[in-house]
Amino acid sequence: MIAASIQWELEDAGYDVLGPATGVAEAEALARKTRPDLAFIDINLAGHDEGVALARDLKARLGVPSIFVTGQLAQARQASDAALGVLPKPFSFLSLVQSVPVAEALRAGRQPARLPHGLEIFAPWAVAQAS
Repeated sequence: MIAASIQWELEDAGYDVLGPATGVAEAEALARKTRPDLAFIDINLAGHDEGVALARDLKARLGVPSIFVTGQLAQARQASDAALGVLPKPFSFLSLVQSVPVAEALRAGRQPARLPHGLEIFAPWAVAQAS
């Protein structure tokens, strides 16, 4: 239900959505096939803490950046090497949609003009990559 709402909000904002994927294997297969510009990843995929490993894999193997969308902030922060940042649950759909251009700016080496409510950018991206 939540994944469908997220998909609708992103599509309504003009973005192409390739998921949602319900597990690591499905997410990896989608990413290999389509090479997305960004992945929103819940750390707790299908009841397992596999999201961090997925984010690391997408980044290392395919160059796909991610933003964690999770209630597990401590775990997300400990895995700051794996993602651009974290959008903690509960989040507004507006904040999620506004996170996409932030990710685009960071990937291009630009400092985003402003961060959506709740989005936390991890230090390497906020400082070194956006300088």
